[in-house]
Amino acid sequence: MNRTVKLKYICLLGIFFMSLLLVNGQEIRLKTALEHDSIWLGDQIKLLVVVEQEAGAKVIFPQLPDSIQKVEVLKRSKIDTSKVAGTRIQLKQTYLITCFDSGAHYIPSFYFKVKHGEITDSLKSNSLILFVKFPPVDLKKGPVDIKKPFTAPVTFKEIAPWLLAIILLAALVFLVIYAISRRNKNRPLFQRPPKPKLPPHIIALQELDKLKNENLWQQEKVKDYYTRLTDIIRIYIEERFVMAAMEQTTPEILSGFKELKAQIDTKSILELKEILELADLVKFAKLTPLPDENFNMLSNAYLFVKETTNEVVNEIPEPVKTVQKEDVTVDLKANKEENQL
Repeated sequence: MNRTVKLKYICLLGIFFMSLLLVNGQEIRLKTALEHDSIWLGDQIKLLVVVEQEAGAKVIFPQLPDSIQKVEVLKRSKIDTSKVAGTRIQLKQTYLITCFDSGAHYIPSFYFKVKHGEITDSLKSNSLILFVKFPPVDLKKGPVDIKKPFTAPVTFKEIAPWLLAIILLAALVFLVIYAISRRNKNRPLFQRPPKPKLPPHIIALQELDKLKNENLWQQEKVKDYYTRLTDIIRIYIEERFVMAAMEQTTPEILSGFKELKAQIDTKSILELKEILELADLVKFAKLTPLPDENFNMLSNAYLFVKETTNEVVNEIPEPVKTVQKEDVTVDLKANKEENQL
């Protein structure tokens, strides 16, 4: 053997030992394993491939064919990467396999390429054996029918789309019926909820304030003034005491309060009597009351509402306080002379 051949062998041995040292230094571990050692004919089982390495190395997984001899590869998972400890990582890939031939089936080793910079090496995994068992058959029974497929239980995930479709269809039908019903009644499809109704005494006091500010009797609209005043009081009585006051005469209203002595005192009844009787004289006898009487009837109305309400009213509203007799000048001598004429 000449010198040139010797140098070639020495270089090759050096490269081989360096690659071994490099691979051992990186401590790459390969492992293949089956979920079980044996399966029934046609069953499915998982083949697990695990690579444990340092983060710097690059391991290329082999591309398995659709069948390994008589073992068929049904599904391949993606390569899952997880951290083990320090700078070491674990690469994991799962294959779903099956076999339709009984007996022992040899699964050869897998070859992985390993790259360290510009150096490329290969590693070999362990081989496996899969035992496929044939189901026991009782030949004494003779031929039998094939078993029907098992019915799997229905899951919520399967019926959820149907339930959602039914709910949406029911909601659509309800909206159509609701829209037709509202249209037949000449009502809008959507409307705001009604505002909460105010208590009767609040409504009555607000209406009395409006009546005072309109100055009807000062404009010689005395009849309109007393008509409005009695309507406010009658509506309040209907809401507060549940009486048909708008349809009753003055004597009927006063007679009705005799049965409600526990809810109203004598003073309030007298205030109401003065208002209603004077209003009847104005509307039917064409009586023209004095200005003081007009003020007093409005004050009596405020007092009647205040004293008969269910809620506590500490004082008469401000508009009544501003109305004072001193604000109006009445010439009584002139009225007497007119009456004598």
